Amino acid sequence: MYKPEVAFYLGEQKQQGFSGIVQKDNLFFILEVGTGMSEDQGHKTLDFVKEKIKKINNFDDFIASIITENNLPSDFSIASGFIKDNILYLKTVGTGKVFIRRKNKLGLLIEGNTTASGPVENNDFFIFTTDNFFEIVGGRQGLENTFDHRSPTEIIDEITPSLKAKNDQGAVALFVNLHQIVEDDQVSFRPSPDEIGMTKGRIKSIWFSMKSSKKTLTFITVFILFLVFLWSVILGVQRRTSKSANEKIKLAKELVSQKLSTAEEVAFLNMDRALILIRESKEEVEKLKKDVPLRSSSFEGQLEKLTIMITQVENKILKKEQKKYSEFFDLTVDDKDAKGDKMYLDGENSFILDKKRGIIYRLSLEKKSLTKNQFSEIKSGSLVAGYGDEGFFYAKGSGVFRINSEGKLGKIVDNSNSWGEIIDIATYNGNVYLLDRGTDEVWKYLSGEEKYGSASSYFASGQAIDFSQVNSLAIDGSLYLAGDSIIVKYTSGLRDGFRVDLPDDQPNFNKVFTSRDLEKIYLWDKIKGTVYVLGKTGEYIEQINSDILSKGTDVVVYKEGIYVLVGSKIYEIN
Repeated sequence: MYKPEVAFYLGEQKQQGFSGIVQKDNLFFILEVGTGMSEDQGHKTLDFVKEKIKKINNFDDFIASIITENNLPSDFSIASGFIKDNILYLKTVGTGKVFIRRKNKLGLLIEGNTTASGPVENNDFFIFTTDNFFEIVGGRQGLENTFDHRSPTEIIDEITPSLKAKNDQGAVALFVNLHQIVEDDQVSFRPSPDEIGMTKGRIKSIWFSMKSSKKTLTFITVFILFLVFLWSVILGVQRRTSKSANEKIKLAKELVSQKLSTAEEVAFLNMDRALILIRESKEEVEKLKKDVPLRSSSFEGQLEKLTIMITQVENKILKKEQKKYSEFFDLTVDDKDAKGDKMYLDGENSFILDKKRGIIYRLSLEKKSLTKNQFSEIKSGSLVAGYGDEGFFYAKGSGVFRINSEGKLGKIVDNSNSWGEIIDIATYNGNVYLLDRGTDEVWKYLSGEEKYGSASSYFASGQAIDFSQVNSLAIDGSLYLAGDSIIVKYTSGLRDGFRVDLPDDQPNFNKVFTSRDLEKIYLWDKIKGTVYVLGKTGEYIEQINSDILSKGTDVVVYKEGIYVLVGSKIYEIN
């Protein structure tokens, strides 16, 4: 059996092409596509390869199925190998090349559209690559110069600075050094059959000694000898186990370190690739846990260090920040039974709905001053908003009410048969906007003295979308809709060319928040306890994590602070 020590070089992705590698379950595979493949298509192809590994019967057919089932464009190259029963099966396509270094001699095994196979030996060193990498590394002489008893990781560390200074677009190479694992190095706490047999023999010997001897001293002596023998067997197995485990974690650490280093290098220009490398690093740690089922405290400590290292790089790349929070205000200063259900921010004023007690509080985030208005109609309210000093609330079956700056209550929008399910409310320039999931509409009502104008659709003709996943809106001049894993932007009723590329695969947005005073958009995911921060054109900036974000019932952002409503208290994340 052979243990591969692996490292790879991956240059910048070509604009219309893709390069990538797969190293899994004794498969070594590199793909380079010059034109005609997007990054998404490329990663799907690599995922396909990983799934197909389990079904390899004929290696040539395996590669052929990758080409045909993924409809690879004409401008592609493959270099691949697969070890089974100590035989290495090789296949190259296009400009693919496989080199071997054996006993300090470098040679080209195959290239072009070729198949080969042969037995491997201990310390064989293989390079899977294409003409592209071969040329920028300096050809055969360049490859020769990279060796000098270096490991794959050391080689990559050596060549990366010089290759990065060149045009390395599309360049890809996989370096594989095979190390033979003798049977004694296999990780197991079970003694060998011979040791088991010897142990059984000693047990029988003790048993017969007990039966035939009446001397207690003799029995004690034999029993002590047996314990010493048994202990020596256990110690021997543990020493071999420890040695093998240390070798495994050393190899894993080198591979993870290289993946994380590459992830940091490519993150700015290729976030998707960086995240894939981080995911693969996590998979290496999980694989290590499975390979070594019984572990010492020292080994567990090294595993923990690997996990921490991955987390630190991931947080750095994703700009994840774990933030502390502090109590900003407690509504019980007004009444010990106070409790906030919903919160809305306009300017510095936060409007907080206490449905049970029929109160809307207005809290100045600048002055920490609190005023309140209490009406029985508010007990039917489910949504709250504000504009200036005026508070608004929506009551199902009744309509929209306004509390003016003098504290007087009036209904400004009557309940409408045209409404479906009203799930959010917002104001802008004094106008009221209702998010209606039941009719896939945003209803706009122009401000008036006593009553607001009749309803009009915010959307231009044909611009509305399915609202089944939408649960929140925000307005800063443009209008944003968000919910589950979607966010869309409209300007003047027309859908904007707004594209968001978040690092997480399945966010679940509970609320979108922005305003004309803010330069950023904030997306709250309560389940993850995260607020994603975007630029106004959709670019990802950072994510903020805090325990309090998983407990809140509502969130707003004012200046540089995130304010979280939890029961009677408002907490601030700076």
